[in-house]
Amino acid sequence: MMIIDVHSHNFPPQIAARALSQLVERTGDKLQPSADGTLENQLDHMELAGVDRAVMCPVATKPSQHKIILRTAIGIRDGELGDRAKRMIIPFASLYPSDPDATKHLEEIATAGIRGIKVHPYYQGFSLDDPKVWPAFKVAASLGLVVQCHCGYDIGYPGRYDACGPKEIATFLKNVPGIKFIAAHLGGCSVFAPHSTDEIIDLGCWADTSALTQNWSRDEEMRLCHSWPTERLLFGTDFPWVSYQESLRWVKSMRNEKDLPRILGENARELLRI
Repeated sequence: MMIIDVHSHNFPPQIAARALSQLVERTGDKLQPSADGTLENQLDHMELAGVDRAVMCPVATKPSQHKIILRTAIGIRDGELGDRAKRMIIPFASLYPSDPDATKHLEEIATAGIRGIKVHPYYQGFSLDDPKVWPAFKVAASLGLVVQCHCGYDIGYPGRYDACGPKEIATFLKNVPGIKFIAAHLGGCSVFAPHSTDEIIDLGCWADTSALTQNWSRDEEMRLCHSWPTERLLFGTDFPWVSYQESLRWVKSMRNEKDLPRILGENARELLRI
């Protein structure tokens, strides 16, 4: 059974320690990484846990970062960062949705053969229900790019629930038809009323299983991981914030054995055309 993580992060070795430290500080020390944040360390953890492939999800915090993020993705794909990375990492690029050159940059991503993009409404200053960003995402949809989007609460932005919760996701999906959209963190269910996420289940998106550890005992996360349609659920970890062993143990405890091949790998393989 192939295991594919659709939601992971790493940083260049020269900045990994500083980046993790800043993110931990931003959460008030409530979130601690399970690894050192580097690509090589991630590959070691993947091999130890039996994870075959992982999507690398960079976030452009300004439009000018497009070029370096795309160049890094191409380098990983082409083996410039080693054979293990080429074999095991599926590199995404990123879109800054208000970028005036968004269409050009998305076309460059697609032409380069990169399979998708990562976006994060809080770090990029947009809301999924804002009509001004829909044209860029419609271009992404037309190019067949997968969009991996942070959804719901972000521990680093306390009090912010208004950009990518279930209501905003539903509005977005209704206005950007045909987009290959992964709603991270079980569709952003944290901190919202029970069953809030149900309205997006039939709108054609996928959800990934990544969730902050302290939320995994919540009834709503457990209910969604247990009941989300098998063909629309993807294994995701948010590594290095949660270990592969812990993520796998949690998902396996929620679903019956016959569902696991699809959730842990087959759905992602079809979506990402692997």
